[in-house]
Amino acid sequence: MIKKYLKKDIFIALCGPAFVGKGFVKNYLKKKFGFKEPPVYTTRKKRKNENRNERIFLTEEEFRKKIKEGDLILPHKIYGNYYGFPKDAFDSSKYQITEIHVKNLLKFRKILPSAFVIAILPKDINFLFKRAERRKKNSKENKKEIQLRLRSAKNEIKKILQLKEYLNYIYYVDQENENSICKQIEDYIKSFFNL
Repeated sequence: MIKKYLKKDIFIALCGPAFVGKGFVKNYLKKKFGFKEPPVYTTRKKRKNENRNERIFLTEEEFRKKIKEGDLILPHKIYGNYYGFPKDAFDSSKYQITEIHVKNLLKFRKILPSAFVIAILPKDINFLFKRAERRKKNSKENKKEIQLRLRSAKNEIKKILQLKEYLNYIYYVDQENENSICKQIEDYIKSFFNL
Protein backbone atom coordinates (compact mmCIF):
# COMPACT_ATOMS: atom_id res chain seq x y z
CA MET A 1 0.00 0.00 0.00
CA ILE A 2 1.32 3.45 -0.93
CA LYS A 3 -1.12 5.68 0.97
CA LYS A 4 1.59 7.47 2.96
CA TYR A 5 3.00 8.88 -0.29
CA LEU A 6 -0.29 10.21 -1.59
CA LYS A 7 -0.79 13.92 -1.91
CA LYS A 8 -3.54 15.27 0.31
CA ASP A 9 -5.79 16.53 -2.49
CA ILE A 10 -5.99 13.44 -4.69
CA PHE A 11 -9.53 12.54 -5.70
CA ILE A 12 -10.20 10.08 -8.52
CA ALA A 13 -13.55 9.56 -10.23
CA LEU A 14 -14.20 6.64 -12.56
CA CYS A 15 -16.75 7.05 -15.32
CA GLY A 16 -18.03 4.52 -17.85
CA PRO A 17 -21.00 2.41 -18.87
CA ALA A 18 -22.33 -0.51 -16.85
CA PHE A 19 -20.32 -3.75 -17.01
CA VAL A 20 -17.11 -2.06 -18.18
CA GLY A 21 -15.28 -2.83 -14.92
CA LYS A 22 -15.38 0.45 -12.95
CA GLY A 23 -16.12 -1.30 -9.67
CA PHE A 24 -13.35 -3.83 -10.22
CA VAL A 25 -10.80 -1.07 -10.92
CA LYS A 26 -12.08 1.03 -8.02
CA ASN A 27 -11.71 -1.83 -5.54
CA TYR A 28 -8.20 -2.58 -6.82
CA LEU A 29 -7.14 1.07 -6.41
CA LYS A 30 -8.69 1.22 -2.95
CA LYS A 31 -6.55 -1.73 -1.86
CA LYS A 32 -3.42 -0.60 -3.67
CA PHE A 33 -3.41 3.02 -2.51
CA GLY A 34 -5.55 2.80 0.63
CA PHE A 35 -8.18 5.07 -0.95
CA LYS A 36 -11.44 5.61 0.89
CA GLU A 37 -14.73 5.79 -0.97
CA PRO A 38 -17.70 7.91 0.09
CA PRO A 39 -20.91 6.01 0.66
CA VAL A 40 -23.64 6.30 -1.97
CA TYR A 41 -27.29 6.54 -1.02
CA THR A 42 -29.51 4.45 -3.30
CA THR A 43 -33.00 3.05 -3.61
CA ARG A 44 -31.90 -0.03 -5.53
CA LYS A 45 -31.79 -3.54 -4.09
CA LYS A 46 -28.60 -4.77 -2.47
CA ARG A 47 -26.50 -7.02 -4.72
CA LYS A 48 -24.81 -10.24 -3.72
CA ASN A 49 -21.44 -9.65 -2.00
CA GLU A 50 -21.98 -5.88 -1.81
CA ASN A 51 -20.26 -3.99 0.99
CA ARG A 52 -22.80 -2.28 3.25
CA ASN A 53 -20.38 0.60 3.93
CA GLU A 54 -20.28 1.58 0.24
CA ARG A 55 -24.06 1.79 -0.25
CA ILE A 56 -26.75 3.07 2.06
CA PHE A 57 -30.04 1.55 0.98
CA LEU A 58 -33.12 3.74 1.34
CA THR A 59 -36.74 3.68 0.29
CA GLU A 60 -37.79 6.30 -2.28
CA GLU A 61 -39.56 8.19 0.51
CA GLU A 62 -36.39 8.26 2.65
CA PHE A 63 -34.35 9.35 -0.37
CA ARG A 64 -36.73 12.23 -1.17
CA LYS A 65 -36.57 13.32 2.47
CA LYS A 66 -32.76 13.43 2.32
CA ILE A 67 -32.95 15.64 -0.80
CA LYS A 68 -35.52 17.94 0.82
CA GLU A 69 -33.34 18.28 3.93
CA GLY A 70 -30.29 19.11 1.78
CA ASP A 71 -28.36 16.05 2.88
CA LEU A 72 -27.51 14.84 -0.65
CA ILE A 73 -25.45 16.15 -3.53
CA LEU A 74 -25.76 15.05 -7.16
CA PRO A 75 -29.02 13.16 -6.68
CA HIS A 76 -30.03 11.40 -9.87
CA LYS A 77 -32.10 8.56 -11.24
CA ILE A 78 -30.59 5.89 -13.48
CA TYR A 79 -31.81 2.44 -14.42
CA GLY A 80 -34.99 3.07 -12.44
CA ASN A 81 -33.23 3.73 -9.12
CA TYR A 82 -32.16 6.87 -7.27
CA TYR A 83 -28.57 7.60 -6.27
CA GLY A 84 -26.92 10.45 -4.38
CA PHE A 85 -23.86 11.31 -2.32
CA PRO A 86 -23.63 12.66 1.24
CA LYS A 87 -22.65 16.35 1.43
CA ASP A 88 -19.03 15.59 2.41
CA ALA A 89 -18.52 12.94 -0.31
CA PHE A 90 -15.98 14.95 -2.30
CA ASP A 91 -13.86 16.10 0.64
CA SER A 92 -10.46 14.75 -0.41
CA SER A 93 -9.21 14.77 3.18
CA LYS A 94 -11.81 12.02 3.90
CA TYR A 95 -12.30 10.28 0.56
CA GLN A 96 -10.19 9.73 -2.54
CA ILE A 97 -12.18 7.68 -5.08
CA THR A 98 -15.69 7.18 -6.43
CA GLU A 99 -17.68 6.30 -9.52
CA ILE A 100 -19.51 9.09 -11.35
CA HIS A 101 -22.32 8.54 -13.84
CA VAL A 102 -21.91 10.55 -17.03
CA LYS A 103 -25.18 12.38 -16.19
CA ASN A 104 -23.33 14.02 -13.30
CA LEU A 105 -19.92 14.57 -14.85
CA LEU A 106 -20.31 18.32 -15.47
CA LYS A 107 -21.90 18.96 -12.07
CA PHE A 108 -19.17 16.91 -10.41
CA ARG A 109 -16.48 18.94 -12.22
CA LYS A 110 -18.02 22.17 -10.84
CA ILE A 111 -17.98 20.77 -7.30
CA LEU A 112 -14.47 19.32 -7.55
CA PRO A 113 -12.59 20.78 -10.53
CA SER A 114 -9.27 19.34 -9.33
CA ALA A 115 -10.50 15.73 -9.47
CA PHE A 116 -8.72 13.27 -11.71
CA VAL A 117 -11.42 11.72 -13.92
CA ILE A 118 -10.76 8.42 -15.69
CA ALA A 119 -13.19 7.10 -18.28
CA ILE A 120 -13.20 3.36 -18.87
CA LEU A 121 -14.77 2.51 -22.21
CA PRO A 122 -15.13 -0.70 -24.19
CA LYS A 123 -13.29 -0.97 -27.49
CA ASP A 124 -16.32 -2.89 -28.74
CA ILE A 125 -19.86 -2.86 -27.33
CA ASN A 126 -19.95 -6.69 -27.47
CA PHE A 127 -17.39 -6.68 -24.66
CA LEU A 128 -20.09 -5.29 -22.34
CA PHE A 129 -22.56 -8.00 -23.37
CA LYS A 130 -20.02 -10.72 -22.55
CA ARG A 131 -19.24 -9.17 -19.17
CA ALA A 132 -22.97 -8.83 -18.46
CA GLU A 133 -23.41 -12.55 -19.12
CA ARG A 134 -20.67 -13.36 -16.63
CA ARG A 135 -22.17 -10.95 -14.09
CA LYS A 136 -25.62 -12.48 -14.49
CA LYS A 137 -24.31 -15.82 -13.25
CA ASN A 138 -22.78 -14.33 -10.09
CA SER A 139 -25.30 -11.64 -9.20
CA LYS A 140 -28.79 -11.03 -7.91
CA GLU A 141 -29.41 -8.49 -10.68
CA ASN A 142 -32.46 -9.47 -12.66
CA LYS A 143 -32.48 -9.84 -16.43
CA LYS A 144 -34.68 -6.78 -16.86
CA GLU A 145 -32.23 -4.53 -14.99
CA ILE A 146 -29.27 -5.93 -16.93
CA GLN A 147 -31.03 -5.35 -20.26
CA LEU A 148 -31.90 -1.77 -19.29
CA ARG A 149 -28.28 -1.05 -18.38
CA LEU A 150 -27.00 -2.58 -21.61
CA ARG A 151 -29.47 -0.55 -23.71
CA SER A 152 -28.22 2.63 -22.01
CA ALA A 153 -24.55 1.81 -22.60
CA LYS A 154 -24.27 3.10 -26.18
CA ASN A 155 -25.74 6.49 -25.24
CA GLU A 156 -23.52 6.70 -22.15
CA ILE A 157 -20.40 6.00 -24.23
CA LYS A 158 -21.44 8.62 -26.78
CA LYS A 159 -22.04 11.20 -24.02
CA ILE A 160 -18.70 10.45 -22.34
CA LEU A 161 -16.88 10.97 -25.64
CA GLN A 162 -18.74 14.25 -26.16
CA LEU A 163 -17.44 15.37 -22.76
CA LYS A 164 -13.87 14.13 -23.21
CA GLU A 165 -12.46 17.60 -22.51
CA TYR A 166 -13.58 17.04 -18.88
CA LEU A 167 -11.64 13.79 -18.59
CA ASN A 168 -8.02 13.33 -17.60
CA TYR A 169 -7.62 9.87 -19.08
CA ILE A 170 -9.58 7.44 -21.26
CA TYR A 171 -8.82 3.74 -21.00
CA TYR A 172 -10.23 1.45 -23.69
CA VAL A 173 -10.79 -2.08 -22.48
CA ASP A 174 -11.43 -5.35 -24.30
CA GLN A 175 -10.87 -9.06 -23.68
CA GLU A 176 -7.19 -8.76 -24.55
CA ASN A 177 -6.36 -6.12 -21.93
CA GLU A 178 -9.08 -6.56 -19.29
CA ASN A 179 -6.70 -8.50 -17.04
CA SER A 180 -4.13 -5.70 -17.10
CA ILE A 181 -6.51 -2.72 -16.74
CA CYS A 182 -5.91 -2.26 -13.01
CA LYS A 183 -2.12 -2.28 -13.28
CA GLN A 184 -2.14 0.08 -16.27
CA ILE A 185 -4.41 2.59 -14.51
CA GLU A 186 -2.35 2.25 -11.33
CA ASP A 187 0.82 3.03 -13.31
CA TYR A 188 -0.86 6.01 -14.96
CA ILE A 189 -1.95 7.40 -11.57
CA LYS A 190 1.56 6.94 -10.16
CA SER A 191 3.03 8.72 -13.16
CA PHE A 192 0.50 11.57 -13.14
CA PHE A 193 0.85 12.26 -9.41
CA ASN A 194 4.59 11.48 -9.26
CA LEU A 195 4.09 8.71 -6.74
